[in-house]
Amino acid sequence: MRISRRISSAAVVTAVGAVLLAGCSSHEDAVPKNYGQAWMAQMSSQLAGDFGGGGGRLTLGDDNPKKTTASIALQYDLNGPYDILAVCRSTTTVHLTIDAFTATKDGSGESLSTKERLGEADINCGATMRIPIDVPKNRDGITVDASSSDQSERTLFDAFIVKRGDKA
Repeated sequence: MRISRRISSAAVVTAVGAVLLAGCSSHEDAVPKNYGQAWMAQMSSQLAGDFGGGGGRLTLGDDNPKKTTASIALQYDLNGPYDILAVCRSTTTVHLTIDAFTATKDGSGESLSTKERLGEADINCGATMRIPIDVPKNRDGITVDASSSDQSERTLFDAFIVKRGDKA
C-alpha cells in the first residue's frame, strides 16, 4: 500500500506541476481579448469633440521591428485652426504625427500619399496633450500616426479633433 500511495502522490505532484507550468508559459504575455476597450470608451466619453477622432493599440510591424505603430485616417471637411487632444497608456511616451492629405485616384481606388505635416509631439502617457494644428483649405482629411519604442504591444493611444481652445 505504501508503494501505491507514493505512486499516487508522485502522479498528483507531477500533474499539479504540469498545470502550474502551463499556466506560467508564454501565453501570459499575450494581450487579452478586448484589451483596452473600457479605457478607449472612457477616453471617448471624456475627450470627444464634434469632429471625431480615433486610436488603438500600437503593434509591431514589418517596416520597423523595433517600434510599435498605429495609424488612423480621418476624412472630415476640416479647414482652419483645430487642436488634437491626445492621450496614451501602458508605456512612458508615444510620438504622434498629424498630416493633412488630399485623396488622389490610384487605379481603382484612392491614394492618401499626398501629405503635409500639420504637427507632432511626444505624449507623456497618463496626461492629455493638446497639439495645435492648422488645416489648409481643400484637404480631404488628416492622418494621425502613433509610434513608440515600447515593444510590448500593450500601448494604447486615443486622439480627438476639437475646435482650437475648446475644453476637453
